[in-house]
Amino acid sequence: MVLKLTGPQVAVKKTIAALQSMTGVIEAYETDRDDQSTAVFAVLEKPRICKSAQDHEIMCLDCPFNSTEVPARWRVAARRTSDVGEIVARLADGGIQARIDDITPLDRSVTLSQKERGMIAVAIERGYFDFPRKITLEALAQVVGAEPALLNKILRSVE
Repeated sequence: MVLKLTGPQVAVKKTIAALQSMTGVIEAYETDRDDQSTAVFAVLEKPRICKSAQDHEIMCLDCPFNSTEVPARWRVAARRTSDVGEIVARLADGGIQARIDDITPLDRSVTLSQKERGMIAVAIERGYFDFPRKITLEALAQVVGAEPALLNKILRSVE
């Protein structure tokens, strides 16, 4: 995460120190400074929602961290509906309120070739859908032997 802090340098230093001591923050440090602001880079642990989704092999279709809605909307694709119930219960145990508004079967008319399914499997295995991503689109394209634009189209069709 990149933060833009404004104010006296003493206050910025105190804020960075406070960030470094927060639960879930691995590291925080100043990256750039001008007369009016300071850019701070913070490395965060994987959010509980992301850990839960990964543990249950659930793929996010919409990230709740990018949602502008209140409460945030989170759409996922899961193999079993029971997985969705389990993740909601697990989040509740961690103090995160979530509810299931709708469960809809995936559109089976959208089919992928064996090669495309293989690319998606590699993307999942290499952490492309993780938060934060463990591999870039360009690096993943090299691994699967495809042009980044084509791979991006395939990955977006799945999402």
